[in-house]
Amino acid sequence: MAANTDKIQYNQLPRPTFRWMKVNYLELDRLADKAGSAYRPEERHDGDVSVNFYDGNGIPDLGDFQGSNAEALENALNKANSGCAVTIGEHQKGSVHLKYSVSADQPQLSAQLKIEAAAHSDVTVYLEFDGDADDGMVNFLTYVKTGEKARVKISKVQLNGRSVRHVEHRYGDAGKESTIDYVSAELGGKTAIVYYKTDLMTEESNFNSQAMYLGDDDQIVDFSYWVPTKGVKTNTDILTTGALLDTSKKYFRGTIDFLRGSKKAVGSESDICILLSPEVHSISVPLLLCKEDDVVGNHAASAGQIDQDKLFYLMSRGFNEIGAQLIIVESNIRPVIDALGDKDLENKALQAVREKMQFCRKKGDCHAKCTQRFPNLD
Repeated sequence: MAANTDKIQYNQLPRPTFRWMKVNYLELDRLADKAGSAYRPEERHDGDVSVNFYDGNGIPDLGDFQGSNAEALENALNKANSGCAVTIGEHQKGSVHLKYSVSADQPQLSAQLKIEAAAHSDVTVYLEFDGDADDGMVNFLTYVKTGEKARVKISKVQLNGRSVRHVEHRYGDAGKESTIDYVSAELGGKTAIVYYKTDLMTEESNFNSQAMYLGDDDQIVDFSYWVPTKGVKTNTDILTTGALLDTSKKYFRGTIDFLRGSKKAVGSESDICILLSPEVHSISVPLLLCKEDDVVGNHAASAGQIDQDKLFYLMSRGFNEIGAQLIIVESNIRPVIDALGDKDLENKALQAVREKMQFCRKKGDCHAKCTQRFPNLD
């Protein structure tokens, strides 16, 4: 059967399961292509880090990396209108702030971010995305390579407008005893799609990811992780946590792949979702693949309503329903927001969460449906 050219598939599972389960990928309508002009983000940096902007493709060969979608990845590689290279030398430390904005004049961004950290270095990159445009699109490729005992941390707050499809392909190549950390707040966009592949092929390399979200209206948030692990004593720690309002949807596809040779490797993945409406959908597929016997793998997923006892307790102490729900949601996502490591980004993420929660309760229709299904809310 011929493929539907009006549709595009994102975040394909590396080991697909039964098709009738409809969890192997996310399928969306194809967006009209609006070629953007050359773009340079707002930038500032501190310490010993070097930041250079370039045209064309500055990313090295990515091997079998397909990103969130092979076609979208190809566009990010060969049709990028923005390129940024962040480099830091041995035993050096620094930070970089980058802000990318969609607008009517720049409705679609196709961008590259290349981060290379030499041995024993430490660099933090803060990413902020905002702005809106009809048929807006962010197609972002992040490449990270770390030398021995280096550390790279990427803190991201995504606040794109309600007409934007936000897609990010994240590839990491972790060196011996090095660490790649991601902290993400995915709060904006019509659809937010993030694909992670981090290769842990060397001894005692580490990959950590913390992501939070708050979906509302018909928003879709889709996370996909693939961590091929071959190095001895490697460590993987993945957490996604958040809440869903209205008719929003969240997908989590996590795959930790223990390859032969990954002795004494440890990997864990956890997905936690609070359901604030009877019409939301939370789909979670945490997978562990294993070809090595001397490893430790843990995976967990949970989704459910707010505990009514907690809600009653808070409301009996003077909080209204909106305030009580917000406290419970914030207590769940706050550790991730605090881990961003930048007060301005933390405050923007918290403000977005509070505005979404307040707006949902003012709309009326959603609240009526919720109280019909969950009568103890009022």
